[in-house]
Amino acid sequence: MRASISRIKAFKACRRAYELKYLENLVPVQIPESLETGKRYHQYLEMLENGEDLPPDDYSKEAAMAAAYAKYILPQFHVIAAEKELEKQIGAHTLHGFVDGLTDDGHIVEHKTTSQDIQEGGEYEYNLLWDEQVLAYMSLTGLREVYYTVCRKPTIRLKKDETDEEFYNRILEWYDTDTEQKIRVFVVERTDDEVAQFEDEFMMICDEMTHSGYHYRNTCNCNAWGRRCEYSSICLHYDPEQNYIEFKKGEN
Repeated sequence: MRASISRIKAFKACRRAYELKYLENLVPVQIPESLETGKRYHQYLEMLENGEDLPPDDYSKEAAMAAAYAKYILPQFHVIAAEKELEKQIGAHTLHGFVDGLTDDGHIVEHKTTSQDIQEGGEYEYNLLWDEQVLAYMSLTGLREVYYTVCRKPTIRLKKDETDEEFYNRILEWYDTDTEQKIRVFVVERTDDEVAQFEDEFMMICDEMTHSGYHYRNTCNCNAWGRRCEYSSICLHYDPEQNYIEFKKGEN
């Protein structure tokens, strides 16, 4: 079986949602704004890491976030490979994934956006330390340290009669104040034993995914991440013969 860590996490979180996403191949037509922001932000960072300039007339929130990244994070390390696709054979299965970047001094780079507080020693950093995605990246690369760049989404709003450019500049000023609480780098380290344990669990879960015949619901996950599951509208009554306007078929 060829599986990404996202697929593994989906299976562990809720097998019903996993079935609808990965086996029925249903993709929501509407993307939540938070995910769209993260996607556009990643695209801008990839441009910066490839030596390209940001679009000169783009005054979007995401462009301002990327400009803050260029000012405060980009000079800290040199990314030699952006959006690197990797695969590794682990037993009878293949772990597959993308890392946001690799540095010339032997670090993995991952970019995150969040609405949470990102102060040092806080809840956000704690959750990063326990994220199994870290172990997947380390297994794929052989490296044992990850630079997590974390950018907090602006909490200020567009004022009445304010132009997009004026708002863009005000966001840049916002990042200039209490910068470490808004955009920063966390370094996460894991051991060889922890990576080996992840690989053992990866093989067992892939075996279970391959032979699982029934995909039950995990109702504890219905409102994970503070929003309703994207498959909630069809979870109870899904009919594979019916077309649902809120979903489209993705590519296998």
